[in-house]
Amino acid sequence: MKEIRAVVFGLVVVILVAAALAFWRRPAPEFSRVKGFKVEVKEREGDSTHRVTFSVPSNLVARVAKLSPIHSIGGDIRADWEGDVTPQDILSAAAESAPGRPGVIKKDDKTIEVVAQGTALDITIRDDWGKSVQLRVPRAIVESFSGDKDITTKEILRRIDELGPGDVVVVKDGDKEVTITAEPR
Repeated sequence: MKEIRAVVFGLVVVILVAAALAFWRRPAPEFSRVKGFKVEVKEREGDSTHRVTFSVPSNLVARVAKLSPIHSIGGDIRADWEGDVTPQDILSAAAESAPGRPGVIKKDDKTIEVVAQGTALDITIRDDWGKSVQLRVPRAIVESFSGDKDITTKEILRRIDELGPGDVVVVKDGDKEVTITAEPR
């Protein structure tokens, strides 16, 4: 009798594990163009370069985002955050940009260049010390932080997918570089 209970219990565990794997492995409906995100960290020391690369599947990003207790993102960063540059400043610079000519924001030792490309914003931040950050973000996310409208996590994922394959974030600090690239399906 104990053997039968053990076999039944084992089958139930196997079925639950198979169901969980099927749930986690099925493609996320928010991502139709992006298969995953490759993260690459490089550091140069003298003549050698150390490199670490790993991938994060898009369905994992979508599942984690859906598990988060945040249902929508928005607000007025000017009121909620004491920063030098507001989302409205970024949107204004994007409106001033033209093909081949970015909108420029100068704050202290930082230069922020913004180029509007359809529904995306290419943002490059540089300081006087040689550090730079390049971001490619959906315009809707910046608008949600400007207080204009809220955006759901599902909508954020869909907008990131609309950016398509390519570099999403590049951070350079001297001999160190971190790149996050959206990989095509």
